[in-house]
Amino acid sequence: MLSLEAPLVAVLWQMGLAKAHGLHLMPMVHAGLGLVVWIIYVLDRLWDTFRQPQAELDVRHAFYRRHRVLFMALLMPLALAAAAWIALKEIPEGILWQAVSIAVFVALYFFIYVARIAPALMPRPHAAALLFALGCTASIRFFSMPETWADPMLECAVLTLLFLANLSALAAKEEEAAGKSAHWHAAHPTLLGGNVLVMVAVLYFIQKGTFDAVLLAPAAAALVGLALMTILHRFRGKLSVEQHRVLADLAMILPLPVVWM
Repeated sequence: MLSLEAPLVAVLWQMGLAKAHGLHLMPMVHAGLGLVVWIIYVLDRLWDTFRQPQAELDVRHAFYRRHRVLFMALLMPLALAAAAWIALKEIPEGILWQAVSIAVFVALYFFIYVARIAPALMPRPHAAALLFALGCTASIRFFSMPETWADPMLECAVLTLLFLANLSALAAKEEEAAGKSAHWHAAHPTLLGGNVLVMVAVLYFIQKGTFDAVLLAPAAAALVGLALMTILHRFRGKLSVEQHRVLADLAMILPLPVVWM
């Protein structure tokens, strides 16, 4: 209800990637990522409460509509102030500039997909998954200091495919529950299967030595997550929208012990 799932997934994956790379991140790096992800998700939901009729709001959006004044007048200003303090005082300047560059794309995301004042270049779940992956890997790119961009790009792509499976599943389930056009309902199985095949290929090339071996555990965890999403897809008809959402988010977290091993 409070949109804490996405920050939790982001922080745990950042911690897992840090473990895989042998890095020790400052606690404020994790706090900053979680806070920023929470702010973005809440802003998205608050905007929807203005755009959609009250009768069409789901349980989560109805909650934000009821407490809209509290969030806009108190909680969001406090959260933005805390995020600014962490960015300016607590994290390295290099991470700050990476965050600023990602913030530009987040702003474009809001203009295109939320405010809808510009044409979209890709489906909304694809853009959201890419931004989420960029955020989770930003500090890893800074501290690991890669010699080339191939490995960090692959790492970001691996997470993008995993998060896209989650977001497309949620979109498909929401379409099904609302009785809307079944675009994502039809596309999700193909997308999920394609992501699994790509992840298998990624693991093959990592084991072959084409990419850094440090990416093996994150890619394996992502493959486990995709397998869990495949199982969830088979049983989606027996679940409510909220039950499906919780299990889809759990599928992002449960594979992380593969990274921590």
